[in-house]
Amino acid sequence: MESSKLDLICSVDIGGTFTDSVLVASDGTVVEGKALTTYHDKFNSGFFNSIESAGEKLGLSPAELYRNISMISHGSTVATNTVVENNGSRVGLLTTYGFEDTINMMRGLGRVTGEPSENILKVTETVKPKPLVPKELIIGVTERIDSQGEVIVPLNESHVREAARKLLEQNVDAVAISFLWSFKNPEHEQRAKEIIHEMDDSVFVTCGHEVTKTLGEYERTVAAVINAYVGPVTSRYLEEISGSLQTKGVKAPLLIMQCHGGMIPLERSKQLPVQTIGSGPVGGIMGCVKIMKELDIHNLIGTDMGGTSFDIGIIRDGQPLSAEKTVLEKYQYNVPNVEIISIGAGGGSIAWIDPYSKAMRVGPKSAKANPGPACYRMGGTEPTVTDADLLLGYIDPEAVFGFGKGRGLKPSVELAEKAMGNIAEQLGISTIEAALGTVEIVNAKMANLIENEVIGRGFDPRDFAVVAYGGAGPIHAAAYARDLGIQMIIVPGETSSVWSAFGISTSDIRYELEGEVGLLSPFSPESLEKPFLELEKKGAEIVATEVGEDIPVHFSRYAKIRYQWQRHELEIKVPTGKLDEAVLTDLLTEFSRQYEERYGSAALLPEARIEIVSVRCEPMVEVRKFDRKADLHSSKSPSDQARKPSRKVYFSRHRPPVDADIYNGSLLTSGNVVAGPAVIDLQGTSIVVYENQTVTKTDHGDYMIRINSNSEEE
Repeated sequence: MESSKLDLICSVDIGGTFTDSVLVASDGTVVEGKALTTYHDKFNSGFFNSIESAGEKLGLSPAELYRNISMISHGSTVATNTVVENNGSRVGLLTTYGFEDTINMMRGLGRVTGEPSENILKVTETVKPKPLVPKELIIGVTERIDSQGEVIVPLNESHVREAARKLLEQNVDAVAISFLWSFKNPEHEQRAKEIIHEMDDSVFVTCGHEVTKTLGEYERTVAAVINAYVGPVTSRYLEEISGSLQTKGVKAPLLIMQCHGGMIPLERSKQLPVQTIGSGPVGGIMGCVKIMKELDIHNLIGTDMGGTSFDIGIIRDGQPLSAEKTVLEKYQYNVPNVEIISIGAGGGSIAWIDPYSKAMRVGPKSAKANPGPACYRMGGTEPTVTDADLLLGYIDPEAVFGFGKGRGLKPSVELAEKAMGNIAEQLGISTIEAALGTVEIVNAKMANLIENEVIGRGFDPRDFAVVAYGGAGPIHAAAYARDLGIQMIIVPGETSSVWSAFGISTSDIRYELEGEVGLLSPFSPESLEKPFLELEKKGAEIVATEVGEDIPVHFSRYAKIRYQWQRHELEIKVPTGKLDEAVLTDLLTEFSRQYEERYGSAALLPEARIEIVSVRCEPMVEVRKFDRKADLHSSKSPSDQARKPSRKVYFSRHRPPVDADIYNGSLLTSGNVVAGPAVIDLQGTSIVVYENQTVTKTDHGDYMIRINSNSEEE
C-alpha cells in the first residue's frame, strides 16, 4: 500500500500477556499487530513492537508508519497494574479532623468486596487489603463543611501547612485531600491543594471532588487516594509514550481510553489516571457497539478471553451496562464505568490439582507472557488452556508465532504433551483426557459467569448474541454459548485477537460530569433540568479548553433514581432538550419498568416517593469515523484454496476424535458457509465449530456462528 495515500488511525491496548494494536487505513482496511507485553521496560517496547508488527502488514517501514498516523489512542493497564502489584507512589492523606480512619475502616463488607463467592465463604481467610496509605501518613486538619455546602468550621491553614510539612519530610510522592462534603463546596480542598503546591509544586496532589462528586466519604477518599497512588507512575509513563511517539514522527496528539467508554486528551488523563483503570477491556465493549449497529442487533454479550482473564460486558437495548462503583483489590470507589466482570480464565490459565480434593482446577493463576504456556517454547512448564487447545487440535500446530522470543517458531506439541502429562499422571488418565478436562472446566467457568451475571440482572441469556474475541475467545465460544442456549455468536474476523484495541479506535472523546441533586417526587421539570444545564455548560467549557473552540459537542443525560430510603439506584437515560411534565412521566415510568425487570413485580412500590439522587452528563466530541472495508463476494461454498488438510480434533471426551475440515479464514470470502465439525484457522486464534453449528463469513469479514437449538451437548 502506498504510504502517500494513507491516513492511519492507530490504537494500542496493553494486556496482561499481549500488547495489541490496530491500524485502520483511509479505505477501511484494518490490520492488527501483536507483541508480548514487556514488563521489564514499563511496557514501552511492547507498545511500539505491536504497532510496527501491524505496519509490516501494510508494507510500511517504521518511519513511513509513524509519519502516516493521523489519530492515535491507547488503553493503558499501568494504573491497574500499579495497584494490583502494590508498587505505587508513597501517598499522604489529608482529611477532616476526626475522620482519619475512614479509609482503613472501609465499609462493613470491605474484607470481601469484589471477591468470588468461594472466597467469601472462607471467613477465617478473608482479610482487608494492604493499606494504600500508612497510618502515619494520614493527618486530620481542622475544617468542616455541612451537607448543604455551608462552611461550619473555616479551614485552618496553619494546620494544613504543618500537615504538609510532616508529609513532605517523610518523602511522599503524592498527596490526596478528602474533606467531608467537599463535592458540595470544594473551596477547602482547593485551598489546601494550593498551600501544598506553594510548599512543593513537584508533588502530585489529588482532591476528592476532582475525582468524584457523589455522596460517600469512604468511596470518595478511596478514589482520591488511588488517583494519587497511581498518578506519578501513570503520568511518567504517558509522558514517555507521548514523547517517544513525537520522536518517531507522530504528530497526532495521544488520546487515552477511559473506563467509561470514551477517550480524553493526554493532559486530563495525567491528572485523573484512576479513570484509566480497566479501560482496555472497555475498548472491546465499544467495538461490540459498532458491530451491534452494523448488524442491527440490540442485545449483546461481549466476551474477551485473553491470556490471563475472561472479561464480559453486557449491552442491553443498544446501551452498555454501566456501574456507578468500581472495585479494585477490595477497594470500592465511585467512578462511573462500563461494567466489566472478570474471572481468571484465559489461554494462559494453569491447570493444577487441588491438594485437598485431588480434583483438577483451572486458573486463576496464569503463565502470563513470561514464561507463557509450555508450547510457546519460552520456558513454561505448567499445563495451560492453550496447551490443551493445541493437543486437542483446536490450534494449528503448523502456525508460526509472530511475537516474542518464539517469533518464527511453531508451537511445540511435544512440550505441551509433557506439561499436560504431569497432570494426567497424577490423575491416572491419558494426556488427551487431561486436556479435555482442562477445556471443559474452563468452559464451565465462563458459562457460569455469563449465566450468573445475565440472569442476575433479570435478563434471559437466550435473548442475547455473543461477540467472542481475545486470543482464546473464538476457540471456546461455541462451547460455552451452546451450554447457555445462546444461538448466535459473532467472531470479529481477523481482528478478534486484538478486538479491544479495535474498539478503542471506534471510541469518541467523552467526559463524565456528575452532581448530587436529592429531588423527591413530586418535583418540577425545571428542578431536574437545572443541574443538567449547569453540567452541560461546564462540559462545553472543558471541551473548548482541552479539545478546541467551535467544536460541536453532543450531550447525554442520566439520572440515578430509587424509591425513597433505599440504598441502591437505577440509572435511567434522560432526554436532552427542554424537560416538561410528559418527559417526567415517561422517565418515572421507565424507572418502574426497569425496576420490575431487575427485581420482579412484587418489589414495586407505587405508593412510595421516588428520589432522584444524582445526575450525570456526558459531553461528547465525535472523532474520525470509519466503515470497515467490505468484501462483497456471495459464494456459499468455500474455495478449494481456503481448505486446508484435515486434522484430528477432539470435540468431546464422550466421542472419538474427528478428522475435521480445516479452513484458512483469510481465504474465506463473504457468504461462505462452513458446517461443523470444523476449525477455521485465523491470525492469532481459531474458531472451533461443533456438530449442528454453521459459520457464515459476513461482508465485513466477521464470522457468524449459528447454533441449532436441537444441538446436543458434547
